[in-house]
Amino acid sequence: MNIAVLLAAGKDPTFQMDIPKQFVNVYNRPVIVYTLEIFQRHPEIDSIVVACIKGWENMVEAYAKQFQISKLKTVIQGGETAQETSKLAVDCLMETCSPEDIIVLHDAIRPMVSDEIISDSIAACKAKGMGVAAVTSMDNVMMTDDGVTGKLSISRYVFRRIQTPQTYRLGELKSAHEEALIMDIVGENDTNNMISRLGRNVHFSKGSDLNLKINTVEDVAMFKALYAMKNNDF
Repeated sequence: MNIAVLLAAGKDPTFQMDIPKQFVNVYNRPVIVYTLEIFQRHPEIDSIVVACIKGWENMVEAYAKQFQISKLKTVIQGGETAQETSKLAVDCLMETCSPEDIIVLHDAIRPMVSDEIISDSIAACKAKGMGVAAVTSMDNVMMTDDGVTGKLSISRYVFRRIQTPQTYRLGELKSAHEEALIMDIVGENDTNNMISRLGRNVHFSKGSDLNLKINTVEDVAMFKALYAMKNNDF
């Protein structure tokens, strides 16, 4: 079974709107609904779990009913970090699912993910044990200590920008979380960060620059424009 876990527990104090960015309305629908609908339609996804910011669980369930997200099975309260939220979802799923089931972790604030990206992440997991969406960069980057001056330039050819989905076998992800706690690897803002700190190679799957992550008010405007173009609504 392939289970999508939407990570919707993030709180960003720098986001300049009155509600969490995953619940911002775009064309009369909240961002999280666009993401839910993609996984609802995807033929390889069997069920959906949402790990939600505290106090918004009932709202997610109401949206699922309103927008006919029949694959949504569970809404749980997320944690303080992405690593903790991932662990809470894994622990919940271990109660009812097989360790061989595939877990597709995805940011609720990436509402432009394509079917191809999801399918490739699942295929990479089946072939290599995991599938972490990644893209090359158009720019070089520099290391900095103070945010004002640079110390070391890094070629764009030797790194990848990591996105979601990030797909793992449930049992293997459970073991990784347990090992991380033993090694005092905590507070990571991305599951693949935890995996790499455990000394494991991260296997990439397809990503896309169109797989937009909504972090700022400007990103909301970008999503509106991309969505309108995709649906010829301009």
